[in-house]
Amino acid sequence: MDVETQPIALETETGSPRAATEAPVTDSAPVSVLILTRNEEINIEACLKSLTFSNDIVLLDSLSTDRTLEIARTFPHVRTVQRPFDTEWKQRNFGLHCIAYQNRWVYICDADERVPPELAEAILAVARDPAPEHAAYRLRYKNIYMGRWIKHASSYPVWIMRLVRPERVAYEVRETNVHPIVDGTTGSLQKHFVHYSFNSGLRRWFQKHNFYSTREAMEGVKIRRGARPRLRLLRGGDPMTRRRTMKNLSYFLTGRAFFRFIASYIFGRGCLDGMPGLHYCLMISMYEYWIELKINEQEADWNSRTDQLVEQLLREPTR
Repeated sequence: MDVETQPIALETETGSPRAATEAPVTDSAPVSVLILTRNEEINIEACLKSLTFSNDIVLLDSLSTDRTLEIARTFPHVRTVQRPFDTEWKQRNFGLHCIAYQNRWVYICDADERVPPELAEAILAVARDPAPEHAAYRLRYKNIYMGRWIKHASSYPVWIMRLVRPERVAYEVRETNVHPIVDGTTGSLQKHFVHYSFNSGLRRWFQKHNFYSTREAMEGVKIRRGARPRLRLLRGGDPMTRRRTMKNLSYFLTGRAFFRFIASYIFGRGCLDGMPGLHYCLMISMYEYWIELKINEQEADWNSRTDQLVEQLLREPTR
């Protein structure tokens, strides 16, 4: 897999390095879980309660300053590993390749997600198969806002790779919204996980998306320096490839916020989700507006032009 993955010494809560081959593989409970966290005390308890199908849960924590680790350590079968966050692709590759898991399969989970029993059974069915057909499996989720599944406004179904054989998967080098590259074929699980992306409040949602929009703009500038993605990729059979192609094409679009709102609220029928759908479509459109503004800022080098204007005005005699 042509993805940069630098080996990094694993620091456990005791501070001692752990070799990637230390944990023995077991078939008794055939799925491990990886959760990336940063100040998730609001979500982590409910998340862990939904993961009772696993006997090996690892929190890869980006130096939380709240009670995330304290709460997590009250649960059995939970290990905590801390690593400062630098980039998403490095963090996720570290999680897959520099942590020793007890099981051959790893389910990747976020703290604001819940795994219903029917999905847990589907995951275990794959893991118990002595000759699984695929190296990784993608699945869909139900996004919840204002106490309602915003099915239409959230562009459902969005497929995400979550169940993987770590040695067969690596994340691409990308500023944000990184996708896994799989050495082998991928399958699909038809059951859903539930995503409570607003559990920590709107303030944190805006803070996170301000950060994401900056990384998206950095990626957009890189993409715009090259050729436009080929439209034929939109007709491919892989939903993740189609989604990535649409994302890369959007970096060449002017007025992306307007088009995103029309696509989500009108053509995507977000209007059927009531007021939660309207608010969600407006917020996502605002996020797209931030991305476009930040792309323009980076490409036009506004800061340098502002500094030049300030110097010019300071040199002009006052009247």
